[in-house]
Amino acid sequence: MELLGRSDTVFDVLIVGYGPAGATMANLLGKRGYSVAVFDQALEIYDKPRAITADQEVMRVLQECGLAEEVSRRTTPHPGTDFIGIEGQLIKCFYPAPPPSPLAWDPTWMFVQPELEATLRAGVARYPKVQEFLGYEFLEYSQGEDGVVATVKQLARDTVFTIRGKYLLGCDGGRSTVRRQMEATIEDLAFDEWWMVVDAWMHGPIDLPPRCVQYCRPSRPGTYIVGPDNLRRWEIKMLPGETPDDFESDEAVLQVLSTFVDPTNLQVCRTAIYRFHALVVDEWQDGRVFLMGDAAHQMPPFLGQGLCAGIRDALNLAWKIDGVERLGYSKTLLNSYTEERKRHVRTIVSHAKSFGLIIGELDETAARRRDRELAELLASGKAETVRQKFIPGLETGLIGRDTDQQIQVGAGELFVQPWIHSGDEFRRLDDLLPPGFLIVAGSSEVPNWFDASTNDALEKIGGRTVVISTAPSPVNLPTLSLMERDGLFNQWLSSLGAKAAIIRPDHYVYGTAAGADELRRLIAQLAEHITPAMAQAM
Repeated sequence: MELLGRSDTVFDVLIVGYGPAGATMANLLGKRGYSVAVFDQALEIYDKPRAITADQEVMRVLQECGLAEEVSRRTTPHPGTDFIGIEGQLIKCFYPAPPPSPLAWDPTWMFVQPELEATLRAGVARYPKVQEFLGYEFLEYSQGEDGVVATVKQLARDTVFTIRGKYLLGCDGGRSTVRRQMEATIEDLAFDEWWMVVDAWMHGPIDLPPRCVQYCRPSRPGTYIVGPDNLRRWEIKMLPGETPDDFESDEAVLQVLSTFVDPTNLQVCRTAIYRFHALVVDEWQDGRVFLMGDAAHQMPPFLGQGLCAGIRDALNLAWKIDGVERLGYSKTLLNSYTEERKRHVRTIVSHAKSFGLIIGELDETAARRRDRELAELLASGKAETVRQKFIPGLETGLIGRDTDQQIQVGAGELFVQPWIHSGDEFRRLDDLLPPGFLIVAGSSEVPNWFDASTNDALEKIGGRTVVISTAPSPVNLPTLSLMERDGLFNQWLSSLGAKAAIIRPDHYVYGTAAGADELRRLIAQLAEHITPAMAQAM
């Protein structure tokens, strides 16, 4: 699509960068009815795999976009990962959490990135108010109290345009032009290594492990990844003295690859050299300009969370922009985006770095000591073997607190997604509810706890009350009554010693309550924090 070159062209949101984070954001905003312009220099989707692993939280976001079923048809569950020491022994492992899945999706899954991006862009095409501008380079922005003016260049014609929006989102990757203009500082978590990534399609029988493998050998650390269908990946650490130039030829790549696998029946489709970084940007916001995805953080791939973090960024910011623009929430809510996401992603980057250090140890003496310590920990049963346990909840920002200002029980956790009876079938909970704040309870008595001020607060935040029971439970409108299939929600609620929970639009728990007074207090606290009256008080 072409711009008309008019300075009065106005959109609600301008997105710079059309990778997974930018495309997800375009879907989330398009579904909410916003006008969006998406700019990217490339005319086509990059046709080689890059990210290859994502998790249940990402699939839940794609579910909100109406794309999860389409995506899941092209994915395969993650088979788990074995860490193998110097002598070929198992020293550490990450295996999928046993069923039932709390979010109603596979805990971790494998995909082909070009296919995922194509599905995301097909989703964007459903929204006529979202327009793509491919072959456009973002140059700079300026902003005032009411909006942002972006200057872009149409590369084919070498023509410069300006375009206005209420917000500008920098989803333009690790070399972000938006971040550079923001002059944002970057925290370096001290991980900087060169690795070669080789993607290949299998075209015949090959003796390969059934699970992913981290080869923790000082002679040549490496990773083997089981992709969907016949796609397989090897990530191979470059040794001291080696440079990217050493692997320019196919022969050099195959020579190193052959130390991990017989490449006879492999067709290499992509080889790339990456510097694996552990970086977190300090400033994610400049007024109405925000950073997302790799523009805000970069991490080693050893936890498979790079793309996941960008998708979380998108949902976190999308519902807050929607709340401010459509529901009249306080503009100060937007400040919590950086507060919440930076701390969350920094923890994940730190975990990914720690696993990278385990895998990439080059000193044989240190590696043998590592092997003994990790093997003993695994044998004792004390080692954490579920990958998702390393993904934290929210620890700051818009989460409920008790009367002593301590984080409320359950606050910051991800809310479960039970299967719900719907006619003659079962459906995932989120498919039956519009995005927004929820007060969820396991008993029909809970809505009777509300007084006039509680109902007023619920109206201010656009909240909805839902009772989820294991048997039919009649309630008075506007409370919605649902019946779950497996008791997942009620078991979760009981484990927290609660009778009700307040759930944010991004499926994180704001807080839980064991009684009427506590629930009324939390609802009032939430309304106070996101309504304009609070902004004036601040």
